[in-house]
Amino acid sequence: MTTNPIDRRRLPLNSLRAFEAAARQMSFTRAAETLGVTQSAVSRHVLNLEEVVGAQLFERRGSSLALTAAGQDLIGNVVPALDRLQAGLNAICEIDRGGTLRLALPPSFAIRMAAPIIETCRVEGGVAIEIDTPYVLESLDSTAHDAAVVFSRPRVTDQVMDLLWMEELTLLCRPDMAARLREEGVAAALSRETVIHCRNEAGRHTAWAELLRAAGISATLPQGIVFDTAHMALDFAAREGGLVVADRRLAARDIAEGRLSAPLGIAAASGFGYFMLFRPDDLQREAVQIFRRRMLTEFAPSLEPARVAAGLGVV
Repeated sequence: MTTNPIDRRRLPLNSLRAFEAAARQMSFTRAAETLGVTQSAVSRHVLNLEEVVGAQLFERRGSSLALTAAGQDLIGNVVPALDRLQAGLNAICEIDRGGTLRLALPPSFAIRMAAPIIETCRVEGGVAIEIDTPYVLESLDSTAHDAAVVFSRPRVTDQVMDLLWMEELTLLCRPDMAARLREEGVAAALSRETVIHCRNEAGRHTAWAELLRAAGISATLPQGIVFDTAHMALDFAAREGGLVVADRRLAARDIAEGRLSAPLGIAAASGFGYFMLFRPDDLQREAVQIFRRRMLTEFAPSLEPARVAAGLGVV
């Protein structure tokens, strides 16, 4: 166990690289593939680092890994340190202006909203992008991600939360069904059409109940079909028909291109929204600043222009 401070002569740089890769992949095998070394080499480096710091960094659960409290603390320092080192070297070599950005995005947001923003960051900002799509993420504390988009109620946190938009639920169907739906009403349509539910990134599929309550409509909800993501629910409704309640902004492209219609004009606020999430210290990084400005410009046009230009959102 380490009892004295570690000076620069004893910094285990190879072990830190192996630890960072294992924490990012949550697998020694995948970390080894990333680094181009053997799995046993990664394991030895992590064991060496644990001896140096005097604490266990991973809980080994068969073939899977989980960071311990000590591992979470260490990864929060290792990732920005390695990024700063990489950025410094690349600045000298004039290779990478923006650095690497590891993002965690909700699945439906990643598929439906993220592509043009990511491409702008990559092409215009010189930012290398890595994307994961965890089903639920509430904090950056236990991850190696640099930034995230989370689906959440507004809340107080020690991390920086920028509001992108609040969810607005609306009833959607294919355009060829719209006239009949307006004529017969929602209650009658529910007994005839396929009812599609979407379990959003917060693990809920209560959108139908919330919309009917807000609209003052009394009706019995069929069980219908439940999809894991809003993207799958919207895609099914556009292709196969049926009625779905989902966020208007996620469905905006389907509506604009004529695949779906919102024929009744009824809407409900769920109290949830999409937020960007950052660690305060990471806001000084160029890659994070580029991504944050681009996202606020795209999704928060109602913010004061000066705040958007400065990269300041709603916390």
